[in-house]
Amino acid sequence: MIFLVIGIGFTLIGLLFSIFPAKYDNLVYGYRSYLSKMNELNWRYAQRISGMYFLLFGLLMAVIGLVLKLTGNTNFFIIEMILIPFPIVVSFGLIEERLKAFDRKNRGEENEYLDD
Repeated sequence: MIFLVIGIGFTLIGLLFSIFPAKYDNLVYGYRSYLSKMNELNWRYAQRISGMYFLLFGLLMAVIGLVLKLTGNTNFFIIEMILIPFPIVVSFGLIEERLKAFDRKNRGEENEYLDD
């Protein structure tokens, strides 16, 4: 059941980020990280990519939750609680990897500031 609820939440966030991306850096709405706040180009790219990944991983978690619910395997609350961070961490990791590659491509290697 946890996968279903969190999957639906991630899907809704992904849809919001995809349909209504944050126009500028603010404290309330949008994907905020060190790389996304570097410049306006990174910010726009981060909003587009995060919406896509949140939607993808939200749908994946919702489908897993729905399958567990339909098959009657809802007694595995502790296992779900242990496993739920993995797709979330993977989605944030993939977003940051893509953003790091995008930043390197647009800024050039001579301006490298990460992995020093």
